[in-house]
Amino acid sequence: MQSTRRTFVKLLSSGVFLPVATAVGLSRASNAFAADQKVLSIAQGNDILSLDPADHGNNSTESALVNIYDYLVTKDFSGETLVFTPNLAKSWSTNDQVRWLFKLREDVRWHDGRKFTANDVKFTVERTQGDPKLKSTSKFSSVKGVKVVDDHTLEIETKYPNPLLLHAFVGNGAGILPQQAFEAAGDKETFFRNPIGTGPYRFKEWRKADRLVLEKNTDWWGGQPKWDSVVIRAIPETATRVSEFITGGVDIAVNIPPEDIERIKANQGTRIISFDIARNLALHVRTGEKWVTHDPRVREAIDLAIDRETIARQVVNGYGSPTRGFFPKKIPGSNPQLSANLPYDPEKARALLRVAGKEGATIKLSTPSGRYVKDREISEAIVGYLEDAGFSPQLEVLDWTIYNSRLTADGFGELYLWGMGSYTDGSSLFQDDFKRHYEWADPEFDSLREKVRNAGSEDERLTILRRAQEIVADQRVRIGLIYPQSIYGVNDRVKFDGRFDEMIFAEDVVPA
Repeated sequence: MQSTRRTFVKLLSSGVFLPVATAVGLSRASNAFAADQKVLSIAQGNDILSLDPADHGNNSTESALVNIYDYLVTKDFSGETLVFTPNLAKSWSTNDQVRWLFKLREDVRWHDGRKFTANDVKFTVERTQGDPKLKSTSKFSSVKGVKVVDDHTLEIETKYPNPLLLHAFVGNGAGILPQQAFEAAGDKETFFRNPIGTGPYRFKEWRKADRLVLEKNTDWWGGQPKWDSVVIRAIPETATRVSEFITGGVDIAVNIPPEDIERIKANQGTRIISFDIARNLALHVRTGEKWVTHDPRVREAIDLAIDRETIARQVVNGYGSPTRGFFPKKIPGSNPQLSANLPYDPEKARALLRVAGKEGATIKLSTPSGRYVKDREISEAIVGYLEDAGFSPQLEVLDWTIYNSRLTADGFGELYLWGMGSYTDGSSLFQDDFKRHYEWADPEFDSLREKVRNAGSEDERLTILRRAQEIVADQRVRIGLIYPQSIYGVNDRVKFDGRFDEMIFAEDVVPA
């Protein structure tokens, strides 16, 4: 017997369909560390994708790599919006937002003992720009040239006035690499078998689909690291990850499902933290002629079929806010109006399908499982909503590594669930890869993309960004769902509050 969408969501929120925990403590015995060592263990919902900071495009991978590589500047979201603070660059200045002068720290050494210099920054930018196969190849697209003034002074010239240059030096693809060590390795495969950074932790081992092991860098420019070793484990199965956390196998576990919160709170020595993050969950929609979603009426029907408020309230138990938008309010350029009006009208959705002649149309939704909180369950709820609206939906659940490979190969069907993150400004909507999987073009959107570069003021720039988001939302190229919160389990052995950018810097985690 077929359930209605309301019945399904009710059962989902009550935990009826939840997996039962199986094995626990799977690898505590295999952690070969001395008893007196300070070891921080973190359970992620997926394995890292690469040790190359410019070739992964993945927030949870970046969360691990920030402990090996350093940025020029760091992100601070502790206030109402983003500000940048010094890191490898101790200061920077520009008079025209075209020529930027960076003063670099003089006390930084790579993990192999060599001195960090401005040549390494130049090499990193040019290497990323010059390799079109890298996922972050467009990271420094606005950079016209990099000039080394001296070992610790760098001048960067952009192709046009770019008030957002600092944004390019944080997040995915921004980790600085050592020119001499990279070139001595001969090729990137050799270098990344034993990568070198300037961060507080050195690479020790990567067991794919299992764990990344890091060890203390005693010569770190920032002082003595807090931990002797950091172990970042890949535990995709949510029930196993929660059980491993509860039994003391890890200190921090990400993506705790809401239904396990009370169990963790009641367990001696463990607690829950939840916090807002720079992320949204959205359906990405194919608009090419061969897809049923090429018809804008079909895309509107999908949008109207989804009850976002029920998903936010029942599927993620209130740990997220419903939206049709793409950037939460701390992100410069966010559009709050896209969270103010959330139409849910399955009757109109069915009528649109009838008019379009698409009743019963087959539509595939691909989703990861365990990468984001309740990602699979959210997708299951959406499939039910689509069925209620007259579609014949198919759900494809994929392992995260396979999911990313499928994305790179442009191998999804009409819809796929994606949790955009790691952004620092609403202008990321204009990045080159935005339209790569959509086969979509809009004259106004393209004109705004050019206008934003020449905005006369910050207010004008933000107005342009908000209008661009309205176009994407109204044409249903992306269909925003919720702004999720992160829910982590944290052992009382450590102190950690979480970060808006979802990075887990081991130095932010303090032994209790």
